[in-house]
Parts: sequence; structure tokens; C-alpha cells
Amino acid sequence: MNSFDGVMTALGIIFGSMVANVINPKFILAAGLGASLAMFLSGFTGTYMTEKAERLKKFKELERNLLEDLDNSIHKRAVEIASIIAALIDGISPLISSIISLSPFFLVMFGLLSMEMAYLSSILLSFLLLFLLGMFLGRISKDSMIIYGLKMLLAGLLVATISLIFSSL
Repeated sequence: MNSFDGVMTALGIIFGSMVANVINPKFILAAGLGASLAMFLSGFTGTYMTEKAERLKKFKELERNLLEDLDNSIHKRAVEIASIIAALIDGISPLISSIISLSPFFLVMFGLLSMEMAYLSSILLSFLLLFLLGMFLGRISKDSMIIYGLKMLLAGLLVATISLIFSSL
């Protein structure tokens, strides 16, 4: 889910930059990496606090049921470790997916790609990521991978359409 957020945010930045005719890749990368960092911190912090609260509740119920203090047990350490792992996954997934979407602009910085090709490549890469994420969800649900992929792709096309509509105002 958070990978989806990363791609969609990057796609919004890419289309917004394109319609604003941004020709300096540093501006796109700064905006994209800033948003990616914010998503990482938001995902990590929100998930950590939520996971820890839910796990502590269950831990305290276990203590009550066992009539025992488990503060120095492996169970207490598991609460902390599981919360951190879940938070890292929720934080890193949008960071990675948005960086992948923005990666063609890094190539522009090194003179390996033109801005026009970076925009096109970034958009296509983002759409491919959305489709692949949808296919992954289709596989998990044991439903049509193609239908799920197309639904995710449709969400990306909606962002593109809205960006283009706002650019004409």
C-alpha cells in the first residue's frame, strides 16, 4: 500500500513539474526526495506508534491472563522488534518506489538523458510500477492479476488527467 503512495506522489510531482515546464532536474529531484523523506518519516512514525500500541495492548492482556510480570521476557522484546520491523517496511516502501519513479532525472544530472526523455521514462516507469503493484495484489487475492494491474494503472492515469486539467486552467 505504501509503495502505491510513493509512486502516486512521485507521479504527481512529475506531472506537476512537466506541466509547469520545469527544465532543471534538481528541482524535480528536490521536490520528489523531500516528499519521499516525508513519506518515510510519516510511514515509519505512524506505523511504529500504531503497531507498538496494538502489540502492547495484547502484551498487557497476556500478562493479566498469566498473572505474571513479563517485562524482562522475550515477549516484551518481540513487541519492540516487531513494531520496528513493521515501521521500517511501511517507511521504506514509499521511499524506494518514489525514488525508482524519479530515477530518470538522476540520469539527466549526469548528462545521460534529456529532460524530455526523463519525463517520458519517469511516467512510463511509474505506470509500470503501478501495474506491477496491482498484479502483486491480484496474486495475493488470488484474483485476476491483470484486472488488479489495470485498476492501479487507472489510478495513475487519473493523476495524470487531473494534472493536465489543472495545467490548462
